[in-house]
Amino acid sequence: MPKRIIMMIGLICLLISGCTVRTNPSVSLESLPIGYYEGTGYIGNHDQRLLLMNTGYGWLGKIGRYGTIQQLQEQEGTLTFVFRDEEFTLELQKQGDSYQGALQSQDQQLTVDLTWIEPDTQALLNFSVLAPLEEKSALLANYQQFPADGQVPPYQFELGKDSEASAWLDRHQLDTILGDKTDTDLMKAALFWVCEQYDHVSNSQYRGESQFDNVGNFADDGNGLNCNNLSVLLSGILRSYGVKAVPIWCLSASEWDSDCHVIVQAYSESLDQWVFLDPTYNLMLSDDQGNYINVEALRSILIEGQPLNANPEANYNGKPFDLENYRNYMTKNTFRFERPAFCGRFISEKVMLVPEGTNYSKNTMTTTDWEAFWALPER
Repeated sequence: MPKRIIMMIGLICLLISGCTVRTNPSVSLESLPIGYYEGTGYIGNHDQRLLLMNTGYGWLGKIGRYGTIQQLQEQEGTLTFVFRDEEFTLELQKQGDSYQGALQSQDQQLTVDLTWIEPDTQALLNFSVLAPLEEKSALLANYQQFPADGQVPPYQFELGKDSEASAWLDRHQLDTILGDKTDTDLMKAALFWVCEQYDHVSNSQYRGESQFDNVGNFADDGNGLNCNNLSVLLSGILRSYGVKAVPIWCLSASEWDSDCHVIVQAYSESLDQWVFLDPTYNLMLSDDQGNYINVEALRSILIEGQPLNANPEANYNGKPFDLENYRNYMTKNTFRFERPAFCGRFISEKVMLVPEGTNYSKNTMTTTDWEAFWALPER
């Protein structure tokens, strides 16, 4: 196994079994073998298992299956992290074939027992979260096989204003803004309007019913929208004015990575293609010939190192847009994708597109069928 790959993963399950006071010095965390460190048990008052990963480039963590740990920092043999505004520190020492140490928060110190387990091939994909850019690019290039499997349901769209959404659209006078436009002009006008009206706030999450007008009402109350919410809102507005539009979840190779990105693909009848729209950045992308691209073309451009252009209006909450930084970010987040099969007032369960040779444990239908996943809708 190549050294650069071996240096990219680890998983720690911590067994917390009572209070103790440690005086032995901590081992250097850099010296820990890359791989899994597994135990059982729960952390403090949170009643959930603590999981940490040593990627070789830094640390990631969860408490429970979905509770992402923040601000993991390694310094002088101690790992510090934050969960639900509570700070923890972890110190370890070698004990035969295992590790023992102390996990300390503000009001308690708990013993920790760990056992090392070597990761399998599928787990190595989790290394990519904190890997250097060149390794993320290589990962995309090494996973380009997407054989047909007949598993992808065709797109279904409900177009036009539904009775429940009309009030929200009318309140914002969108007929005046969008009513006389068609195709890419309509896409641009809707994108620019959404980005002018609403800021992106990454930690703001509307969790109610998924109808786009409900998302809009949430934002109208002064709440920011994350990329998911913005894409649901924009795609819903476009469908209301006859454009077949769908949110696309862009995901990294790692199941440990909670930082995905969501954009919109809208079908242009005049171009007979999907067009990439990113309402987080007021962004439309084009190739070196000035042609609009879609997200599947973006993946190829990133792999091949081809030129990429942004529209001059692109910005982030009114601040300048950094195309190079965006390119690096999407190199991480174009390994796999999700989209709904049905887009109307309600959005169906999603289908995940994954490269051949991968196996993701998620309660979502998965496919390797690239052509069917990105198929154009019926005209």
